[in-house]
Amino acid sequence: MDVIAQRAQGDQVHKKVAFLSGGEKARVALALFLVTPATLLVLDEPTNHLDISSKEMLEEAVKTFPGTVLAVSHDRYFLRQIATRVVDVRNGEFNAYQGDYQYFLESNDEAAEKESRFAQKEKEVAQSTIKAKSKMSKAEKLAEKKAKAKAFSQGSGKAKKSKNAGRWN
Repeated sequence: MDVIAQRAQGDQVHKKVAFLSGGEKARVALALFLVTPATLLVLDEPTNHLDISSKEMLEEAVKTFPGTVLAVSHDRYFLRQIATRVVDVRNGEFNAYQGDYQYFLESNDEAAEKESRFAQKEKEVAQSTIKAKSKMSKAEKLAEKKAKAKAFSQGSGKAKKSKNAGRWN
């Protein structure tokens, strides 16, 4: 709870919950969860709007929670960290897997294939980003930057003035 308490400073401490951002509301809910006794905890997309340290704190709290936790999430990393049993709901049918998320993937070919496609897509996106950055040499990037600056400075003062005026109004 120290992480949550450290974020509030000055007048923010007196802010009404209705005026908080999504992430701040999520941290307040997490703080309430940590101090409220319960035997069943239902989490619907609990990691949305949380920063990494808040997600880690939530994972730790869920792992040490003495009762039952029902979590619905698209955050695969979070599910890998907390799941001890997976229930797959499709077409109104429930299929229970008595094991963690990895066991679920090993037992369900369709889910494993979907996970594999997702991982492959993530890898392709990461590789394309790396390639795009590395296609241009430093000299080319510098030349492009100089060309943009030169084109901007060659414009008439009136054109630059009106162009910039639109940015601020």
